[in-house]
Amino acid sequence: MSLIRSLNYLRRVKKNQWTNIQELKKIQEKKLRSIVYYAYKNVRFYKHRFKLAGIHPYDIKTIKDLKKMPLTKKEDIRKNFPDNIVSIEYDYKKCKTWETSGSTGIPIKTVYDSKADDFAKAILIRSYLGNGLKYFDRWCVIGSPDYRREKIRGYNFYQKIGFLSPLYISVFDSIERKIDILSRFKPRLIDSLPTDLYLITKYLEENNIKNIKPEIITTNGEILDGYIRKYINDFFNVEISDLVGCFELRRTSWECPYHEGYHIDIDSIVMEFLRDNEDVSPGEEGKIVYTGLYNHAMPLIRYDIEDIGIPSDHFCSCGRGLPMMKSIEGKSLDFLVTTDDKLVSPHVPKELLMRIPGIYMFKLIQFSKYKVKILIVKGIKYTAKSTQEINNILKEILGEDVKVDIEFVESIQRNSRKYKVIECKIPFRDKSVKI
Repeated sequence: MSLIRSLNYLRRVKKNQWTNIQELKKIQEKKLRSIVYYAYKNVRFYKHRFKLAGIHPYDIKTIKDLKKMPLTKKEDIRKNFPDNIVSIEYDYKKCKTWETSGSTGIPIKTVYDSKADDFAKAILIRSYLGNGLKYFDRWCVIGSPDYRREKIRGYNFYQKIGFLSPLYISVFDSIERKIDILSRFKPRLIDSLPTDLYLITKYLEENNIKNIKPEIITTNGEILDGYIRKYINDFFNVEISDLVGCFELRRTSWECPYHEGYHIDIDSIVMEFLRDNEDVSPGEEGKIVYTGLYNHAMPLIRYDIEDIGIPSDHFCSCGRGLPMMKSIEGKSLDFLVTTDDKLVSPHVPKELLMRIPGIYMFKLIQFSKYKVKILIVKGIKYTAKSTQEINNILKEILGEDVKVDIEFVESIQRNSRKYKVIECKIPFRDKSVKI
């Protein structure tokens, strides 16, 4: 990573956010024309797509012209990775590789070239700076252990001197360990998955622990519902800012301290809100479709992220020129309950199960403290050992007395618009349930 290049990108995108919408759209469409032509010339998948659609890159000059292209689905990426979806100019093994967490049950690999990775970091950092983070602040991220491994490899800007360098806490760490680290580190900013932060907050309240006092809290990775938002806000006396993104496109939109909606990062992505391939009106629900504007190693054009959002024609009182999204319906997961009445973050079993070879797709349903069912779509690497690993993981997480039913299925049905990979039928707000 080039520190100078990263800081130059950061300087540029910080300036962009205060640019008027007309100029931002010019920047966006210029980038769009460039990435579309590049994908056509260098990515076999998209060259074939253009041919099937009977169009040439020069036919796509504006955002509206994108509708001439078919959508790219998660299954398209999975089937074509790496040979047909990665640019012929790049060796994907030498690029930054990210794998989605499998919130829909199907992990997807994405690669970034070095320039794209630096630009993605600049867009990411902009959302934190926009919420009050300072360059040398104590900053803590609670998330996948993969982030911590990346930091060891030199993932962050000048991490050794604490320049824009968060401390990472794994979702797999126990509540007690998370609290201990937070108590000693005393972060000014905490960034977390909402469900994990809820469990931490509940533990702090129940054990009368008051020495963790962040000034800024951000959440990402799943739906921040009103109950959890209010509960955490009230406990810390801080207004949460919710951030939206995905591994495939990185940061895409975010709340600022004015909380009037989500600023869309149109200098890095195109965000369409569609119904029957037509734009919805402001205030209406639409399927979110992304086009990335900067990653040449693996361009994504009209990528169906399988989320639903509501666009807005409002411009925030903060003065930014970035257009707005009113709300998003994205990844929604449920807490699980152990046999001894403790709550468990859904991200722990989700990440562990997705690491088992041979699981193509799954859905975990908890009917009671003592009964869970897991639906499995088997991949070619699935063996009897995989079944044993599933049992071991779930019993370790939920308790030895839990009964695990495994059912092999051909496919997983959606819950309305999306897959829901973790579902608990026990109300987690039951006051009898403790941390």
